[in-house]
Amino acid sequence: MFEHSRRPLVHSVLSLGKLRMQGAWKLELLHSSPRHRLYWITRGQGRITVNGITRGYGPNTAVFVPARCQLALELPSQTQGLELCLPPDESLGVPNDPLHLRVSNIEAQGNLTSHLEKIERELAAQAPAMDRALTAYSLLVSVWIARELTRQEGSVLREKSHRLVELFAERMEAQFRTGKGVADYAAQLQVTPTHLSRVCREASGRPAHALLVERIMSEARRLLIDTDMPAREIAEHLGFSSAAYFTRAFSQATGQTPSEFRTPARRA
Repeated sequence: MFEHSRRPLVHSVLSLGKLRMQGAWKLELLHSSPRHRLYWITRGQGRITVNGITRGYGPNTAVFVPARCQLALELPSQTQGLELCLPPDESLGVPNDPLHLRVSNIEAQGNLTSHLEKIERELAAQAPAMDRALTAYSLLVSVWIARELTRQEGSVLREKSHRLVELFAERMEAQFRTGKGVADYAAQLQVTPTHLSRVCREASGRPAHALLVERIMSEARRLLIDTDMPAREIAEHLGFSSAAYFTRAFSQATGQTPSEFRTPARRA
């Protein structure tokens, strides 16, 4: 009921500078997208959290984030690069799991930049048969990822101890609107809440409860800005027992009431 307008899921290429201008909270708080995302960082450094695991990134880093996968991205002012968004088309053959690649091969660096720039030009030109061209270039990006994975030289491997955090992030993304707490997720994963929080802190620097609250409040912000839903409906949609409880939680997280947050953002 909250999706008042459904737009088709399409390709897009955006510079990280323009992405940064959209607002820090939209990037830095845990969120997800219905599209696949590839971040190609060419300059600068920062941190990125994907499925509950935080890693640093530097120049010539490619991070692939599948659709519906949780992401939080720091973009300091000196960071440069591109974001590619792809529709969740299975025919593209992109990976099902997130990837973090440090690309040292100069030819591979140039090839990825070229693929992204060609997609960007196609989108700008709006020429006949654009959809087929975008599919072709997207397949080349998919091939690029597959070939980089075979090199194994720059792939940041997933640690076994982080698998529990990834499972928590996946379940949280599917259920964060239900009002479930950390104890509920821990029970699903057959561990204690204390153990779940400990491994989350080790992987991301934040306990499980902080990750859950961040994801809920990120969605609350999005609904306040992108929809006309009253705060009481947002509270119900996000699993709060009452609008008053939602307002208190939102105020604690942001320093503003839902109405205070929504008003200036709508004016901007």
